[in-house]
Amino acid sequence: MTPRNIAVTGVPRGGTTLACHLLDACDDTVALFEPMDIHALDPSPAKAIGQVDQFYSDTRHQLLASGQALSKHRDGTVPDNPFDEPASDGRRRLVVEHGAIHVGRPAQGFTLVIKHNAAFTALLPDLAARLECFAIVRNPLAVLASWNTVELPVSQGRVPAGEHFDAALRLRLDQTPERLARQVMVLEWFFARFRAHLPPTRVLRYEDIVATGGASLRQAMALTGAAREDLTPRNTRSIYRATPVNRLAEALLRQADPSWTRWYDSNAIAELAAALETPPA
Repeated sequence: MTPRNIAVTGVPRGGTTLACHLLDACDDTVALFEPMDIHALDPSPAKAIGQVDQFYSDTRHQLLASGQALSKHRDGTVPDNPFDEPASDGRRRLVVEHGAIHVGRPAQGFTLVIKHNAAFTALLPDLAARLECFAIVRNPLAVLASWNTVELPVSQGRVPAGEHFDAALRLRLDQTPERLARQVMVLEWFFARFRAHLPPTRVLRYEDIVATGGASLRQAMALTGAAREDLTPRNTRSIYRATPVNRLAEALLRQADPSWTRWYDSNAIAELAAALETPPA
């Protein structure tokens, strides 16, 4: 068994934590949820890549020695969703913490998966040349709706971990006063980098992962084990109906040649908007 290092990225609230949870259940695989202190990495992508390489190496040795590694977790395990159910104010709050988790000592040639969204996306031009990289995407309207229900920087149209490495992105966001415009700009930044730096087989749709119970994810990464999970599609969650769906959809549909059309055309966005506007049965 040949050791493999895999980097998972994707749009925030696009299903990457779910993917990490599913991958952690595969044979001879350890999947870690945002274990690194991104802001401790050098802002120069070339130097940061070396630090990422070293983190993989150190984590691999630590797992083999002690069965422990750093990760965000809930009660010692990688959850399928890092947010709780909506509170009385309709907002959802993080229920994960960062620290060492015990996963047991893996086999010598195990696969190590590390998930970071914005940082790995910013580093993709160099990272994809060094590691197996995969991105998880989701219908852009569902993503924007989710961003408007959580307390994360993206809810304000900011992406600090990406801006840490991409000064041009930070400047554009600084110069954009309107929150929704910043959100769409951030969304386009993610999708544009996936389109430019990853082959189609390395970009996986959340909707397909859910529909196949995780099988499409395992197949794409050539991993085995873990039974099919009964996953519930969440693009039409009731909490999303409380967001300004039409305004979000219009902001997406008026973009000229957006990068997400490789995976989600205007019909996909319009159809989801109509579904969210239709009262549930």
